[in-house]
Amino acid sequence: MRGKLDKIAEEYNTNILFACESGSRAWGFPSPDSDFDVRFVYTHPLEWYLTLKENQDSITIMNGDFDAVGWELRKKLRLLKKSNIPALEHLFSPILYKHENESLNELRAIAKECFSPIASMHHYLSMSKKYEEKLSHSSIKLKDVFYALRTSLAGKWILEYNSMPPVIFNEMLSLTKKEIASEIELLIDIKSTKKETYLHPRNELLIQFISKTIQINHKYAQSLSAGKPNDDRLNNFLYKEITK
Repeated sequence: MRGKLDKIAEEYNTNILFACESGSRAWGFPSPDSDFDVRFVYTHPLEWYLTLKENQDSITIMNGDFDAVGWELRKKLRLLKKSNIPALEHLFSPILYKHENESLNELRAIAKECFSPIASMHHYLSMSKKYEEKLSHSSIKLKDVFYALRTSLAGKWILEYNSMPPVIFNEMLSLTKKEIASEIELLIDIKSTKKETYLHPRNELLIQFISKTIQINHKYAQSLSAGKPNDDRLNNFLYKEITK
């Protein structure tokens, strides 16, 4: 993976500050045929920033099961300021392919300041409702079940702790009863042996848990607070990184 990232950096004349795995592999419930979803943050040479021209600020590469998307640092910081969930989650991925400790630590601190409980809750609610709609059939994709579980539990985590939910899905199982956690762990084991197209019999216990959790998240969403991004810190970090 490091070799592929080095080739991307050379081809696009960038410095990759941070690269990680995202999606099901990072969350901890991949299937054998899950893609590698690499996400990275990069900077350009200083002269790239000293122009009135609006330059392209992202890189997308699709090559078989290698799916890589990168954001130029200024764009990444703008996303963090808005408490963009994917931008936040990537920084705390348990699977890191490349990072600079000092830069990553500061980016994580910035992310925690920018994290908005109310904005994040609405993101997770939107996603969990989207996947809940796919769970009405007698046989359903485990991918849809886990996406609904992860996003609904993430909202529950925000209500409980008023903080960013863990990226690793299993770390949120403490929010559930043992019976629910056991069912989820069993399905994780099954998903690890089945392809993404596999259809599993409907688990009524988990479907009801998802629906109830979504209802509670929706009920209390508006009571949550907003984030507190610090523009000076964001600007100073950008300046420091592009003038290295």
